[in-house]
Amino acid sequence: MQGRLTFALIASLVVILGSTVVVLGWAPDHVKSAVVPLSGTVLTATVTVIGWYGAYTYAKQKEDRARRLEIHLKYRAQQIGELYGPLASLIEQIFNVWTVRENILRNSGYSAEDQARVRELVWRQYFKPLHAEIAALLRTKLYLLEGDALPDSFRAYLEHSAQEECKHLISNELLLATEAVPPKKWPDNFYPDVKDQLMSLIQDYRSGLVDK
Repeated sequence: MQGRLTFALIASLVVILGSTVVVLGWAPDHVKSAVVPLSGTVLTATVTVIGWYGAYTYAKQKEDRARRLEIHLKYRAQQIGELYGPLASLIEQIFNVWTVRENILRNSGYSAEDQARVRELVWRQYFKPLHAEIAALLRTKLYLLEGDALPDSFRAYLEHSAQEECKHLISNELLLATEAVPPKKWPDNFYPDVKDQLMSLIQDYRSGLVDK
């Protein structure tokens, strides 16, 4: 729309100048003397209008760009602060608990039965709440996910988490053995996918702040 208006103004200027040339070429001297000041006034006014419109268009485009950048940065901040940041932190807590548990089991000298009791206690007190927080994040903040599809590693994690929960329920509530059930392993690329996306979002956010 703005481009069409600019073109119309320029076209009007061309028509005015063309008409002036024609008039000055064919009109008597007394007409020429009247037309020259008039054409100069019209030319000045037209150039002024075009200059004003150009300045207005530039300011409007700058304002629109600033508004779009503000919306983009706000969305990036939500992705970082409400989904990817907390998700990365929860995964790191799971890794830390796993490391502590393995260190205890490796150096405790517990029997196999006691080690199983330790594993169950750590699951109930630490792993289960952390998995529940991740599930809540993915359930309530999935709209902040980057891209149109759920990454394969996210899907694999959800399967791993659900199976672990089911196995512990069956074992504790029904007192049935679940060792023979093939495990759904923790997906190796889950944390790298989350961390890489988090770093990409942070970089994009910082770049936007510089351009702001």
